[in-house]
This record gives sequence, structure tokens and C-alpha cells, in this order.
Amino acid sequence: MKTYHACIPCIMNLMESTLNKTNMDNLSRQMLLDKFELDWTKTDMSLPPARTAGLIYQKLLQETDQDDLFKEHKKSSIQEALKLYPSLKKLVEQARDPLDIAIRISALGNILDAGNPNSYNIDEEIARLFDDRIWGESLEIFRKKLSDADSLLILADNAGEAVFDKVLIEALDVPVIYAVKSAPAFDDALLADSRQAGIDKVAQLIESGTSYPGTYIPSCSSGFQDLFQNSPLVLAKGQANFETLNDNNRDIFFLLKVKCDVISKEIEYPVGSLVLKYI
Repeated sequence: MKTYHACIPCIMNLMESTLNKTNMDNLSRQMLLDKFELDWTKTDMSLPPARTAGLIYQKLLQETDQDDLFKEHKKSSIQEALKLYPSLKKLVEQARDPLDIAIRISALGNILDAGNPNSYNIDEEIARLFDDRIWGESLEIFRKKLSDADSLLILADNAGEAVFDKVLIEALDVPVIYAVKSAPAFDDALLADSRQAGIDKVAQLIESGTSYPGTYIPSCSSGFQDLFQNSPLVLAKGQANFETLNDNNRDIFFLLKVKCDVISKEIEYPVGSLVLKYI
């Protein structure tokens, strides 16, 4: 997926909120933002917005001499999500169709993204979990492919979302490999974050080799690229994974909550919808 001009204000807003996590003074922050705005003239708009945002974030870390501006945010996000875990787990255990509910929960976790431009109340979102269908018409395809697969590769997204993914993993009867970033990419999950969320208790944790949001294949390790191409089943979480993989040459299930008009037009489902889409 290419970067649209409509993506630019969203990415710049994310950069501004990220800069607010530093101890830089207002003038220094504004000078950096102005510098990033100039960088857009050199940006390859044919590349995914997640890769573009990742490049700017890496420059921001260099400029501020920081290694992970979202470290504390991720810890607190996981802590808050863990408080919800018992009730989410109970929803699955009491469901007529545990997979359907677990898929909804995992998709809803995508709302916790630090780059989410929309305000939300997570308790209200959970209460509405059954009010709408899962868009994408792919649940039964996923169910069938799960029954035939000997493993599932999940491409992780944000750190707090990992707790919601744990609920899904525990509802599956297939071994899961859970791929996380190798270096900070906003609030995306790293190994330490996934362990805090308890993923290491239910799945094999691996690193993809990239420090960009999503899964931009050219930036991933050769070992991960082989695993990705040869995995019998891939479930990619979140908008950034859709941005970087929707035109990939292998079949993928995308699981996300649609949070912006650009993704809505690309994936062809409304903003706010929970989507499981098979491509």
C-alpha cells in the first residue's frame, strides 16, 4: 500500500505526540517537526505509510538520543490490559462459538494503538463487542485453514494488544509462533513487552528483524522472511501490517479495527469495524 497525502497529517500528529514524551523545550520540538515536514519532499510515497512513519521515528530517536520513547507507555498499556484479561477470558469460555469471540477480542485489542486518531472507552468497546459482525467474511475460511494447519504465525502489533492476542491464542488448538519487532517502533511489542503480556506462556516468541511498524519484508531478517513465506497460516494484526503486506504475494489473514478513512477505502470496510479479511 502506498502512502497517501491524507496520511501525512496523521503521521505528523503522531510525531508531535511522540516528541511530547521527551524533555525537549517547545522551540526544539518545533524545529524538529519543521525538519520532518521538509523531509516529506524527499519521501517515496509509493512505500507504505508504516514504513514512512518508522523512518521518521528512527530519525527522532537519533535526534533525541533516546532508545525507546514508548517504554513506559507500553508497560502501563499492558498492565491495564492485564486487568481486563480475566473478564475477556470468561467471555470466550462462556461463548457458544469461542473462536468467533476470541477473534473479536483480538481485533478489539488493536484499538489500544498509540497512533489511534480516535478517542475511545475500552470498557464501552468491550460491551459493544457482540453488537456488530466481524467484517470480511473470512471467519469460516480461517476456521477451516486452522483445522488443516500444523502451526500459525501471528504478526504482532502494539504492546497492550498482545494481552488480547493471548486470549485468542489460548482458544486455538494449533501451535502459535508470535513475531514481534527487533527494535523500538512506537508502541509495537518487543520481546520484553510480549513476555510481560504472558505470550511466552502460550506461544513461541520470535523477532522479525525489523524496527518499522507493520512487517515491511525487505527490512526483516532472512530467517524471518523464510518463516513468513513457508508458514502454513499467517495472521497479521493491525493497520500497519495491512499497510505493509496487503499486496504481498502470499495468502494472509488480516485482523484489525479500522481506525482511519485511508484504511477504510483500501480494505473496503467502514471506520470502526472489526475486520478479519483473507487476501
